[in-house]
Amino acid sequence: MHHGLIAAGTLLASMLSVGCADATSTAQIDGPTTQSSLPATPQAALPPPPNNGWQNKPAGTIVQVSEAPPTSQLVGASQSLFVRYTTVDVFGQPALASGLVLLPAIPVYPDGQWPLVVYGHMTTGAADACAPTRGVPESSELRRMQQGDTLANALLAEGVLVARPDYEGLGESGPHPYLRGDSLARAMRDMASAVSDRWEQTGHRWIAAGHSEGGVAALNTGNRRHPPARGLELIGVAAITPVTQLEVLLTAAGELPVAAPGVDAAVALAALALKGIAITDPEFESLLLKEGGLSDEAVALWPDLERLCLEDLSHEDSWGGLSPQAVKGPRGDEAVAELIREWREDDIRLLPMRRDMPLRIDAGLLDAVALLPLTEALVNDYRSRGYPVTYARWPADHSPTADVAAPAIAAWIMEQFAQ
Repeated sequence: MHHGLIAAGTLLASMLSVGCADATSTAQIDGPTTQSSLPATPQAALPPPPNNGWQNKPAGTIVQVSEAPPTSQLVGASQSLFVRYTTVDVFGQPALASGLVLLPAIPVYPDGQWPLVVYGHMTTGAADACAPTRGVPESSELRRMQQGDTLANALLAEGVLVARPDYEGLGESGPHPYLRGDSLARAMRDMASAVSDRWEQTGHRWIAAGHSEGGVAALNTGNRRHPPARGLELIGVAAITPVTQLEVLLTAAGELPVAAPGVDAAVALAALALKGIAITDPEFESLLLKEGGLSDEAVALWPDLERLCLEDLSHEDSWGGLSPQAVKGPRGDEAVAELIREWREDDIRLLPMRRDMPLRIDAGLLDAVALLPLTEALVNDYRSRGYPVTYARWPADHSPTADVAAPAIAAWIMEQFAQ
């Protein structure tokens, strides 16, 4: 996420602190008043998806393989491959998803099997161009798209096959249900099934890992109520700076001035969060777009969420050009209340995990997104319910924690496979 999920709560807390915009106000609002004129975020050219036949294949089946674009190539991989695989979307319909498969140069087990790690990426946006496999050198999202490369290279050096899903609706048709736990877990699980089915060298055990939004994805994958990946055993979960208790961030950030650094990105992130709920809730979408939940300025920018990635959404010519007050319409308080309710229901602290499955959580001491006290509360809550949690803290901010912690996380992952 931009610095990860830079307090989507930063924006919304500011919203709450300034209150609804008065419909009769004559105050000037800085920022765009019509749909952004920014060009769509560029993306890599990839083979078109197959037209038919895939709809009848089970979820978790690879239907297309090609060489990955240059920005997805890793030096530690013998092959870096772009794949499309079958899944089920948030509406329960067959869908295609895409991702990156990184094959190691050597097997490490006598039987030739590769351990499997599925890694979830940070927030990049909701447009197709925001899928990490669609990255190009000039992409404004390239840093976040490649944030997991350090850990991936460390695992490849140990003979691990690393798979990196783009998530539902990123790069393929359909919307991206931003931060929705079930959708993120399904992307991880179906990617694991697809890789195991395609490459017979893959072992039958796997680990889910991820950073920020990907940390939320990994932890949701460990939900014991979810079905397992086909023919595979999940033996561990590693979550780097997972975001929890967003409603606390929302209220805690209430003292920040509107002009505080990061508010532009927070506006964009909150827009993504609102859209993520609206995708499956027509009444909420209607509240936002037709009944005054969002201002006219924000409604005009709604299409940008399917055109631009996070960095560009944060630009002054898009959502980043609106103050928090300017985002809210006359019924903005209702929209905020619904967002808080959805966040609470989908929070990772409520997940029913397996008590026999090792968990690892890595936190940044300087993290301004996944705040240290909230991460430690998550760890303590998990431990109080009997979940075996390895917990490590690092002197880093949100994004850099993934790189600083990579050697220790790779070592922990290999320990799980060795047991």
